[in-house]
Amino acid sequence: MSEEKAKTEKGKRLWFRALLFFAPRLVNGYFRLLDITCKKILLNQEYEEAVCKKRPFACACFHGTMLFPVYYCRRYPGAVMVSRSWDGELIDRCLRYMGYDTTRGSSSQGGKEALDELVDLLRERNYCSGLAVDAPRGPSRQVKMGIVMIAKRTGQPVVPLVSWATRQFQFKSWDRMILPLPFSAIVMAFGKPTEVPDGLEPEAYEEYRQRIEAEMHRVSFQAEEKVREITGK
Repeated sequence: MSEEKAKTEKGKRLWFRALLFFAPRLVNGYFRLLDITCKKILLNQEYEEAVCKKRPFACACFHGTMLFPVYYCRRYPGAVMVSRSWDGELIDRCLRYMGYDTTRGSSSQGGKEALDELVDLLRERNYCSGLAVDAPRGPSRQVKMGIVMIAKRTGQPVVPLVSWATRQFQFKSWDRMILPLPFSAIVMAFGKPTEVPDGLEPEAYEEYRQRIEAEMHRVSFQAEEKVREITGK
């Protein structure tokens, strides 16, 4: 059975329709609980003050540490690209419930059309954009070219945002995704914004991709080091 047909068949099932209805409400409720019970520590917040609060930006997250940053950034009107897989449908519903707009596609399926749609939406509504830069299949924490293309075509600065927590559950998935737990300290680190010139030649894309990746690894280390400092581990 093809992936598209399997997705259609799954979408007809009562349990999946129920999941699509209840999951966004449960997910949003859980992150509201985190917001209330957890201490938030923001590192390099000057980048948020100087860029995020003044102009649309492209938020770059690693797939494994994106959960709380996605919830945090709902304060900035934005659009996010989500894969066309069946679990992408669930993620799409959750993001829309938080207030985001979405386009559907990934580097492995419908990526060009989804990117075009996303760029048009960002320009039309003056939205921020967001991307899990190592998705959908990894390797984990390896930035792909999509965020460079978005920044080049929209003129938005790329702002890395990573998170770590003193108490968290880590899934045994390819990205080792973390889920912060209530009554913990959540550390989020903003990275130095990267401007990608509109006239950038294709042969220079890799330089900017590496620059963004290096900054994301730098602030990831900062966030994890801060958690070690807090916990003494």
